[in-house]
Amino acid sequence: MPEASYQVRVSGVIPAELLSELHDLTVSVEPPETVLHGCLPDQSAVVGLISRLHGLGLRLVEVRRLPTDEDPAHQGS
Repeated sequence: MPEASYQVRVSGVIPAELLSELHDLTVSVEPPETVLHGCLPDQSAVVGLISRLHGLGLRLVEVRRLPTDEDPAHQGS
C-alpha cells in the first residue's frame, strides 16, 4: 500500500521541539489551530504522530486521510 496524505489539526501551537521532527510535513497555523499536511508511510506512522502530539499535551481536533486532489503537495503538478 503506497503512503497516503493526511491532514492533522491540533488546538494551539506545536512546540518548536516537535516542529524540528516534522520536517516532512507542511505546518500552517490557522488560529486557534495548527494544521499539519503530508504523506505518512503507514498507519503506524499516523498512530506515532498522534501519540507524540498527545504526549506533548496538545489537543487533537481532527485527523483526515486526504484524497490525492486535496493534498497540497500534489496540487499544481
